Amino acid sequence: MTQQELEDLYIRSLDAPMTAEERKNFLNELNRHPELAKQLAGHKKVRDLVALNKSVSFGPYFASKLIHKIENLGIVVDRQLFSFFKKFQLAALGVIVVLIILNLAFADQISLTTLFSLDRTATPAATQEEIVSFDFSTILNDTL
Repeated sequence: MTQQELEDLYIRSLDAPMTAEERKNFLNELNRHPELAKQLAGHKKVRDLVALNKSVSFGPYFASKLIHKIENLGIVVDRQLFSFFKKFQLAALGVIVVLIILNLAFADQISLTTLFSLDRTATPAATQEEIVSFDFSTILNDTL
């Protein structure tokens, strides 16, 4: 037997058992070629070491877990927005209360309509003299 035939027989023997005659011929050939026996022993060690290492995977049901997280992403974002607004609702309420108090403090007459700035009669109407013109072309042409 050639060395290549011996290697092929050995590799096949790792997956399927050899017959008694093949085994006898194989061992006789290995006795005649000790360097080949060492090389085949190295092959067996490598195969055993590879068999010990478990294949790396993402775990069971990885794809279904990933799809579930993607489908529920909208719910997570909604919860984050709700918690964001929940944190700042007290501050917004405080700003509204301060604005109402300032509106009451600067109002001429205190009533429910002036409280929410609904009454336009509470402030004096602007007269024609008080209206300031912002017609820049007229202003610039008259002064120059």
